[in-house]
Amino acid sequence: MGGLTVGVGVSREVRRSVWRRQFLLQGCWNYEGMQNVGFAYSILPALRHLYGGRPEELTKALKRHLEFFNTQPSMAGVILGASVRIEERIAAGEADPRAIGTFKVGLMGSLGAIGDAYFWGALKPMASVAGAILSLIHPLLGIGALLLLYNLSHLSIRLQAFAAGMTGEENAVQYLKGAGFASRTEDRKVIAAVLGGAWAGAVGSRTAFLFGGGAASAGFFLIAALTVHLLTVLFRKAVSPSEVLLLLLIIGTLILWQ
Repeated sequence: MGGLTVGVGVSREVRRSVWRRQFLLQGCWNYEGMQNVGFAYSILPALRHLYGGRPEELTKALKRHLEFFNTQPSMAGVILGASVRIEERIAAGEADPRAIGTFKVGLMGSLGAIGDAYFWGALKPMASVAGAILSLIHPLLGIGALLLLYNLSHLSIRLQAFAAGMTGEENAVQYLKGAGFASRTEDRKVIAAVLGGAWAGAVGSRTAFLFGGGAASAGFFLIAALTVHLLTVLFRKAVSPSEVLLLLLIIGTLILWQ
């Protein structure tokens, strides 16, 4: 976690604690404040460090982070890191406490849209289809591929975004501009489509081989292609990719069982 060593004011250990806690951002999700309790819990180690011995200021700081907050969970690190940095300046008397609310409100909506498009609309479908293909070899291989492909990107973004936020609000925004999420989203959508076609071909040819006949081969390929189209529609309807992958793994297991 070399990227967590940036910034001043709070120790490296505290920054690491804050970074780890972000994985519980939705642990106390509620209809009134959405992710506000999770955000306050995540930043609490930094607040205790900055306002140690000043209980009244600590209470005020904690209340600032119990205001409404909602964004894409995997993108929250950049706001969390920048919030720690702003709190350092507030604790030192260099910034207005209202600045932190303005920053969070101004960024969380945009990050929600960017993160939803990238993680739910591109990365998860790509990793899911790759896992579905490899599940034809062995179900556990498919599960491993899904987890590896998703988390390589997911964890690196969490780490880099938090580190960028810890260097200040301006650098956090520059990180988002330079990360190229739009192009990365489109690239992974294309890869997901190509892999989906490969999966349709693999399932169609394999099933046709089991049952034999040219007509059966064409029929099963058509069914596989329609299945890919159905999965695309399900992803767009926000059906959980995990549930879709479970279905594909069951199908792959049944094929292998034959």
